[in-house]
Amino acid sequence: RITLADVGSARRINWRWRPVRDHVATLLFDPLDPQPDSGLDRYFPYALDAQAGTGTLNVTRRVSMTSMLQPNAALLSRFWDKPDHTTVTRTISVETETLDQLMASSGIGVDVMKIDVQGFEHAILSGAKATLAGTVFLAEIELSFLERYSGLHRFEDVVDLMRDSGFDLIDIGRIKRYRYANAAGIVNPGLGMGDRAGRLAFCDALFMLRDDVLRDRILAGGGANGPDLALKAIIALLVHGKADIAAWLFDNCAAQLSEGTRAALDRYLRSLGGRHFGRKGWHKALDYLARKV
Repeated sequence: RITLADVGSARRINWRWRPVRDHVATLLFDPLDPQPDSGLDRYFPYALDAQAGTGTLNVTRRVSMTSMLQPNAALLSRFWDKPDHTTVTRTISVETETLDQLMASSGIGVDVMKIDVQGFEHAILSGAKATLAGTVFLAEIELSFLERYSGLHRFEDVVDLMRDSGFDLIDIGRIKRYRYANAAGIVNPGLGMGDRAGRLAFCDALFMLRDDVLRDRILAGGGANGPDLALKAIIALLVHGKADIAAWLFDNCAAQLSEGTRAALDRYLRSLGGRHFGRKGWHKALDYLARKV
């Protein structure tokens, strides 16, 4: 199974993983709403940080904007809705741990990371350097283009940290903009030609272990490498819509896979060709693949 560490999980696995759900063991980190372990889900009632100790969680009126950092009120006052959304309604003292410590004590190797913690990503990654250097090959991280929270490390800081850890930025998605409040009441007019009102605020950034390093780890075999890593990486890349990278990896590593898995993947990848999928169609295709391999 693919082991997915989901930090800021909001109690459930992200929608994109649903077609291969039975093949994903999830580690869910959420100090606000701890749950008992259930099936493939294992819950950790901690706030992750660069070091173990205690911290303060700032719970905001819009709960999805809750953070270990204080909202940057001076900046956010310029935008529609944001002062209300980020009003701190209460604070909670929470126990903090590093991802490295938790994974070492649990004996767990993480394959994929997903982090969505409202500006605290850099601190969490600073406490996960051994994990990143170990078994991780893919990471989806929400990153900010402006200092939405006081002390936040912006997009370029996290990109540099991940690059130093051997990961390339391969895509950004779910780009969100904040729109300036104004007396004219302008929020988001249709401007044409793809132009949008507002200022870049945050996005989801997708990082992959450098492709040559990932390929060489698979070909070297042993431990967490070899055919298991090849299959995990191909499936995870398909889950994120990176069919071309998955096919390139298959071209380079097919010999590592069993004959049946190799044949099923070859047929599947060739069938994608020039086809176009909506979200529902892509999920059906992934569900088919999961049953075949």
